[in-house]
This record gives sequence, structure tokens and C-alpha cells, in this order.
Amino acid sequence: MEAFYSIVIDKKSQTPLYQQLAQGLCRLIEEGVLPANSKLPPIRRMAAQLHINTVTVVTAYKYLEQKKVVYSLVGSGTYVSALSSEQLQRHMTFPKQKQWQRDTAIKDAVNFADTSMPQTLFPIEQFKEAFDAVLDKEGGNAFCHLDSMGYFPLRQILCQYLKQYKIQANEEAIQIISGAQQGIDIIAKALLNYGDVIFTERPTFYGACGSFLYRGGNIISIDMEQDGMNMAELEDFLKLYRPKFLYMMAYFQTPTGISYSMEKKRRLLELAEKYHFYIIEDDNLYDFYYAKETIVPLKALDYKNRVIYIKSFSKIWTPGLRMGFMLFPKKFLESIQRAKYTTDIATSGFLQKGVAYYLQKYGWQTHSRIMRQYGKEQYHMAVSAAKKHLQQKASFFLPEGGISLWVTLPEPLKAEDLCQEALKKGVIVAPASQYYIGECEKEAIRICFCNVTQMQMERGMKAIGECIDKLLKNSP
Repeated sequence: MEAFYSIVIDKKSQTPLYQQLAQGLCRLIEEGVLPANSKLPPIRRMAAQLHINTVTVVTAYKYLEQKKVVYSLVGSGTYVSALSSEQLQRHMTFPKQKQWQRDTAIKDAVNFADTSMPQTLFPIEQFKEAFDAVLDKEGGNAFCHLDSMGYFPLRQILCQYLKQYKIQANEEAIQIISGAQQGIDIIAKALLNYGDVIFTERPTFYGACGSFLYRGGNIISIDMEQDGMNMAELEDFLKLYRPKFLYMMAYFQTPTGISYSMEKKRRLLELAEKYHFYIIEDDNLYDFYYAKETIVPLKALDYKNRVIYIKSFSKIWTPGLRMGFMLFPKKFLESIQRAKYTTDIATSGFLQKGVAYYLQKYGWQTHSRIMRQYGKEQYHMAVSAAKKHLQQKASFFLPEGGISLWVTLPEPLKAEDLCQEALKKGVIVAPASQYYIGECEKEAIRICFCNVTQMQMERGMKAIGECIDKLLKNSP
């Protein structure tokens, strides 16, 4: 208590007593007298020490908690935050209009911003057979509305599919959706209240954040490391904010390509249980793994049922199919059913029945292996070209999966300047700013390699390297 002797409370001052106490505590924190995570004195002891009412101390502590200077733990006390006001400001999302534009109509452009697969890989004949079979068998009934949750035989098949990833599920916990983006929007619509806090990775997929913000959510972003979120930073923010959800991708994260280590996946689930939040796991690219390690989704480790798992079929089959599914805790069943129904009643029954036929006859693995092999060849081609043309100019992460490379530019280059320069050479690249909701802090570009030829790959990587050289030469 010795440190608190320096706090002077002037009962004749016009400044409220709780503010005087709060200011005195802030001064001690700024001077380092009260270090991060140190415990403030119990309310009664502080009141007796300074000869003030306990209500004054309670009000001061609550005031500092609102300012995120301190945090409280039920049954334990009040503690000094580990985060400075500058850190809090940096991680809070303040949406701004994206300024960067690209002209995708450039003739013969190398399009490194295209995330779709070549149309030649789509299983056209198999789906034609599936849809013809559904029409032959059901006639007009093929186009009738289904249960809002989805076609029951398809949900049964998906339960079996999930077992290959060690995920146990029953049909009543699976919701068929019209693509992963709809799944995210349904969660926001069903479960978010205005002002709720959502944690996301930093940087992250803009579409998901758009849904959260549209529903009145407040986004706090957590920095990424080579093996997932910065867990120390995450827990520091969890002490100050109590999020309803955390949105993440366990493998080949958009846009960085980072995959979580097993240690961090387990830690994330521990924190979810400790701080009572739920995790939205977006499986967009898990099928595109090129190393020998087995994919272990976060949901496979989710023994406390804290994870909502979203799976999209867009990359592995066709983007226009607009179909996927969600696996969610039972407590959310009614809310998600209602939100899905008021969104579009149900995903196309005809498409669901066609997909069910396709999976019953051809299974999941046959086409997945074709797509994974194609992706692996494209990945190695991209890495080879990057090493050849960018190795000494920029740094890039090797994700061993996914559909893109995340390239960090050397100082003082600006990613948007590079993208504009690359456009002049007929190369389209996405800057890092497209994956930050607020201020962009990383000068990086995302190079998607899934829909370019080898010749385009070489030409595009070479052009990017030349643009880096030119901009560095002309930089002040």
C-alpha cells in the first residue's frame, strides 16, 4: 500500500473524488509503479487508506475499467491492464472506405487476384449425371422446398464426411447454407446483438468482418504469428473485452496462408472456455493441403462444444454452386433455424439433392485428390517463380497449402503503389489493405496462384520483381 500514499484526495476540489482517485492510479500506472497485471488494493482497504467512501473507490475502479486501464476478475479483484492506450487504439476497428481499385478487364492480364479454380477442373459430367438422375427420379418434386435445415440424406452424408477429420456430428446440428458467406451472415443475424464484441485475426477476410459490422458488432483484431494468433496478446485483450465470438481459419488463413500449431489450437479452446466465448471456424481451404501432416480442424478438438464450424464447397467443386454447411452447438439451433428461414427459407432443394446423389456415387475423395494435386503443382510452380524473381527483393511465407503466397515488401515501399505499377505491366495483384478493416499496417501483397498458367506465372512474378526494383530506385 506504500505506493498509494502519494495519491492525494482533495475533498474541497470541484473535481469528483472518484476522478481524483482514478487520475492518481493512472499516474502510478504511467510511472511504472503499478506494473501490468498487478492487483489494485481491495475496495475497503483503499477507502480506509485514503479516508473516502467505498462507493467512491468502486466508481473509480469502474471508471478505469470502462477506459480499459484495468480489468476485473470475478471473485479475485481488479488488475492493471497489460495494454497501453496506443495498443488498444491500434487493434480496434474503425471501418474506412477502401481506395484501391483494379481494372480486371485488362487484355491478357496475369490475374494474381483471382481466387477461383479453372473451369476445366469442375466435375461437369458427374454433376450433369447427378442432376439428370434427380429429375428422372423425382420430376417436378425435385424443385419443391425442403426443410430449412437442409436435405436430410445430404446431412447424413456430411456427418460421415466429417468423421475423416475426427469430427463427430449428428444431422440435427448441421445446417445447409448457400455458401460460407451466408453462414457467417446467419451467425451474425441470429446471435449478435448491437455492440457485441467479435475478435478476428489481423489481417483477415473482409467479407466476414463486413457481416459483423453490418449487424452492429465491434471488432477487435489480434496480430498473427507464424503459427497462429499471438496468444499472449489475445489473452490480454480477453481480460479487457469479453467477446461473444472469435472468427478464425485454422489452416491456410486468408490472406496470410498461416496454419495454427496444435499447441495454439488447444490453447485457443482453453481460452474460449475460460472467458466464455464461441469460435467461428471458417474452413474454406482445408482441402488444399500439400504436406504430409494430417489436417486437424479446431472442431475436431472441441470437446466443450465451443466451435461453430463452417465448410464451403466453392473451391473444391464449383464457385457457382453456392453451397456449404454449418456445424454448431445445440444451444444455437432455434436461433440459427429462424435466421436461415428469414434469409432465404432454404438452400435450393434441387441443388442439395444433386449434391447428395453425387456424393453417394462418387464420394468426396476422388475429386478432392484431383483438386489437391492441381493445387500442389500450382503451389510449387509459384514458390519456384517467387524464389527466382523475388527472393532478394521481398520476403514470403511458405504455407504448404492453400491458393496464395503472402509477400511482405521491403521498406519504404507501399503495397498499393506496387499494385498500381504492376497494373501498367498487365499484372493484377491484391494489396494488404484489402484485408484490413481499419488502418493497414503491413505493406504486403497477396499472390493467388490457382488460376494462372506457368507462362503467366513467370511473366507476372518477373514483372512484380521489376516493379519493386523501379519503386525502390525512385524512392526518396
